[in-house]
Amino acid sequence: MGKCDLTQYQCPQLFVQFKYQLKLALKTNEQKDGDDSITFLILEDSDINDMERYLQLYQFEYEIKTNLNNKALVISLVKGNV
Repeated sequence: MGKCDLTQYQCPQLFVQFKYQLKLALKTNEQKDGDDSITFLILEDSDINDMERYLQLYQFEYEIKTNLNNKALVISLVKGNV
């Protein structure tokens, strides 16, 4: 499972970086039989509605886990999602 720390970003840069890092993870996953998921670390108070709509639109499986200060958005990179 890969990890990407997005805690330094706020909207709209947060959404742009999310899409970019997701695209890179999908490309890497296609090139190798690597991890089948990626975890994005996001600040607890960040608005992730745009991210969730994007994931739902492209039918990604995802889960949101909350830690003390951050949220972890775990996304499945199974082929066929996009």
